[in-house]
Amino acid sequence: MKSVPYILGICSTLVLAGAAGVVILFPAAAQDTAPQADTRAAVEGADWSDNVTITIDEAANSFNFKSNGIPEHGFAEKYLIPKGTPGEPVANYSIDDFTIVESDNFFTETPVDTDITTQPVYSSETTDTQLGRIGVALNGAQLFNDYETHERTIVALDDNAFHDHAAFIDECNGHTLADGSDYHYHGIPVCLTVNLDTEGEHSYMLGVLEDGFPVYANQDVNGEIIGNDQLDECSGHFGPTPEFPEGIYHYHLTADEAPYMVDCYHGEIEVDETRGGPPPGGAPGGGGPDLSGAAKALGISEQVLRDALGNGGPPDFDAAAKTLGISVDDLMSVLPPPPQ
Repeated sequence: MKSVPYILGICSTLVLAGAAGVVILFPAAAQDTAPQADTRAAVEGADWSDNVTITIDEAANSFNFKSNGIPEHGFAEKYLIPKGTPGEPVANYSIDDFTIVESDNFFTETPVDTDITTQPVYSSETTDTQLGRIGVALNGAQLFNDYETHERTIVALDDNAFHDHAAFIDECNGHTLADGSDYHYHGIPVCLTVNLDTEGEHSYMLGVLEDGFPVYANQDVNGEIIGNDQLDECSGHFGPTPEFPEGIYHYHLTADEAPYMVDCYHGEIEVDETRGGPPPGGAPGGGGPDLSGAAKALGISEQVLRDALGNGGPPDFDAAAKTLGISVDDLMSVLPPPPQ
């Protein structure tokens, strides 16, 4: 896969133009009785980047995806990492509520290792996506849903903030967790699709969701721009794509309005309720990793530890260590690693 240099002001304009698209509609009954999908050929033939390893498991009808989690397109020079108060929208912060970080000294590799079926099964019942990885992209990065909170009160792309040439979410529609790990997208990964899609044609598969169905940008048949009003509640529909000319259920990421990403699965999937970890990108929110072991090691209650760390917000380890009366090294030694 060709590496696309990160150029401010170019990528995000490529997916905003265009009129309402044309969508092929199938009766509801046809969706529920759709033939068994088989994505193996498309997965094997996809233009995965050099940092991705794909291994097909014929017996299990699945493929294994491994990457270092860092996309090839490069990053903005600086990012805003919010300190914040749990539940506060990032756009409401003042500059004093952010840390500005330099990309070269901030991003860390995050090994991604996941098994995804090559025979996805469409279900009339939907399953909500959660915080954390919901799919993988051809360039080795992860796809997250729209939100920055478990309560789904903050849409990442609608809550962006900028200061001194630094942004909370970059112009590729991605960012990391608060500690610089788990780079992921909350919308069309335009720095990938600019080198993938062709004007006047349907988008090409940019990745696969955890339920096994492929995901595309917002160009539908004949390159018509598709919006949310032409998709189902999970941002998907049945229809032909370059990899599946006979048609398949597939997802589209959009640019007109939220949802920009996929907020529920229409494929059969078992969701781990413990997944998600800290809120993506360091934004405030609920949930978090299992801190019971760390609390026990420190001889305090889990709630005391959570409160010291920000109770679901982006953790300030220096402040937490001071509150608990221990060193930062002692605190970090007992905390669980970031989620993958």
